[in-house]
Amino acid sequence: MKNNVINTILAGASSLILHIVLLGLFVIGIETQSTTHFIAQPKVDIVKATVMDESKVLEEMNHLQQLEDKKRQAELDRQAKIDKKLAKTQKELELKKEEFIDQTERVKIEQKQHEYLAKQEQEKIKKLEQKRKLEDEKRVKAEKNRKIAEEQQKKAEQARLAAEEEKQKADEKRQEAEEKQRLAEADRKAEEARKLEAEKQRKAEEARKLKAETDRKVAEEKQRLAEADRKAEEARKLEAEKQRKAEEARKLKAEADRKAAEEKAKRDEAARLLQENLATEQKAQEEKRINGVVNQYVVLIRQRVKRYWIRPANNAGKGLQCTIRVKLMPDGDVNEVIIVTSSGNAIFDRSAESAVYKAAPLPLPTDPKAAAALRNFQFNFKPE
Repeated sequence: MKNNVINTILAGASSLILHIVLLGLFVIGIETQSTTHFIAQPKVDIVKATVMDESKVLEEMNHLQQLEDKKRQAELDRQAKIDKKLAKTQKELELKKEEFIDQTERVKIEQKQHEYLAKQEQEKIKKLEQKRKLEDEKRVKAEKNRKIAEEQQKKAEQARLAAEEEKQKADEKRQEAEEKQRLAEADRKAEEARKLEAEKQRKAEEARKLKAETDRKVAEEKQRLAEADRKAEEARKLEAEKQRKAEEARKLKAEADRKAAEEKAKRDEAARLLQENLATEQKAQEEKRINGVVNQYVVLIRQRVKRYWIRPANNAGKGLQCTIRVKLMPDGDVNEVIIVTSSGNAIFDRSAESAVYKAAPLPLPTDPKAAAALRNFQFNFKPE
């Protein structure tokens, strides 16, 4: 951008200096040509004579006076032509100077606008980046807290299961010790009763003892089977409880996975919407920037066309206006001029159309997009 500005200023300055040099050379040439050239008058020998025709002398003097008047008039006409050319050259120089000043001011304005828009864009992107960073930090912190809570809940559940298992083992040992103690106490009482009755009914006791021993073994077997059934039932209940807890854990994990998937989908959707909003905003800003540049150049082109407009001989154009569409070539030359809305005066419309052609090549912005938009545009022409 800075290189374009420098190149534009250098080109305008070079053009201005060249015109000044040409003007100086032209003035020097005029002065050289305007130097008075004295024409040698024929030397007339004075001849003394006694008789001279006075009428011939007067006729010769009149002839010489007429020649001098013609030369003087020719010199005045030449000087008038030179003055006219000089005035025209000075006018063209003034137009070039004004165009150079306008172009320099336009470049400065365009540079300031570009810098301002770039600064605004950078500030907006910086704010969006800070906002996104804060949201990411909040999301990471929330995810970390959730994982910590889940880990604590998992440890608490494992501790509870371990405590229940230890309690169950302790109950089994206690019941087994009580059963052994009960059996030992029953054996001791039976042994005492047997010893008391041994002497009295030794033979009958032997028969009863055999029967009692058999009944005892049957009872013990029944008791052992009942205990085994009880333990099997408890084991079945424990297994069912474990399966129930495993199913609950599976459901919790599935719910957590579903929530994580939903959260990820929400994050992806938010990111997509953010990208779409950024793209839309950037497009709107770009269109606004291009329209601003185009409007500036339309104003410059309107002013340039006004400078080249020549009022028609019948004084048409006072208070008139018309809408003109212009199609340009890539180099700014005019390809076609169309009167979109006529002023109602054909002579004025033709003079406006002619002014557009004379003003070519029209100035074009260095921005390719703005230049493309100016390839086909229209403006309202109102010289007064």
